[in-house]
Amino acid sequence: MNLKKTIAFLLVFALVLATFAGCGGGTATEGEGEGEATEPIVLRLASDAPLEHIATGLNNEACEMVKERTEGRVEVQYFPASQLGGYETVYEEIVRGTIDMGQITIPDALDARLGAAYVPYYATSFDEAKILFAPDSYLCTTLGELTEANGVKFLGIVLEGFIGQAFVVEPTDMAIPGATKKVKTRSPAMITFRVAQEDLGFNPITVPYAEVPTAIQTKVVDGWVGGTPNINYAWIGEIINYMYVTYIHAEATSYVISEQTLAKLSPEDAETVIAVFQEQSMKSFTLSQENEEVYKQKLADDYGVQVIEFTPEEVAANAKFVRETTWPKLEELLTKEFMDGLRAEVEKLQ
Repeated sequence: MNLKKTIAFLLVFALVLATFAGCGGGTATEGEGEGEATEPIVLRLASDAPLEHIATGLNNEACEMVKERTEGRVEVQYFPASQLGGYETVYEEIVRGTIDMGQITIPDALDARLGAAYVPYYATSFDEAKILFAPDSYLCTTLGELTEANGVKFLGIVLEGFIGQAFVVEPTDMAIPGATKKVKTRSPAMITFRVAQEDLGFNPITVPYAEVPTAIQTKVVDGWVGGTPNINYAWIGEIINYMYVTYIHAEATSYVISEQTLAKLSPEDAETVIAVFQEQSMKSFTLSQENEEVYKQKLADDYGVQVIEFTPEEVAANAKFVRETTWPKLEELLTKEFMDGLRAEVEKLQ
């Protein structure tokens, strides 16, 4: 080999060594080199909650907690106000793993029992809700088993308050179960809402959640079932004239996370994320009742909404009617076994 060829060979060899060094050759893992920082894993959390809402406060806190407790290895990016789509779309994407997490109403399209958190008049007070929606409750245990079949981990209920009904016009005989109310009310497509509305004397019309304000303003419906005082204030407070606090459904949205997302995290960080959102679930049980009182007053003070709260006797009469009339109809899709399980839980409270 002549001198020129030797020099050329040495230059090529040196370049090859430099290339391997630049690519992190050796046994060091990515991010462990001096001066290097591992990029955080960013999880997307979707919610229907508007900015001024109890769930948004809980979710923002959770984002901070995850970042702090994982020392920046995991970050949660929060998308409120249906920015990533309605809850039906979001749940489908969580199943696929294309959205990481949700604080959402679990839709019942894949299994009717997934909508069981909204069985009408299951809980009729905050004290009952704290028992019936607890992490170890019959309902939450069942929901966990059902979402697991979809590749989704159920993390807990977010108790936002109690759903009532809000209207532009005043219904007739509102507190009398079964009496014709002479109003069109927006209802979700979920059987747990629609059948109860029919039995109680309303004319339910299915309208997507995101279209409720437009539907009310254009008189497609006279009002809606589906919102706590907080959501009514934040979303349609300027539109409605009457807010009935009926305790017909607990607003029990859920924290869920894709199993595909958990698989991307280290076991330690996965446990941390799960623990944070379980903590926020439990925190919602202590905040929701106080939040409810605040927004009933704000609806009246800021928007002049007439807030009418059912008396304990009226709640009890409507609950008895729905449990006797509507619950048997739910057995066809939710199964008699499951509904009997709910009945047993309610009987324990008597």
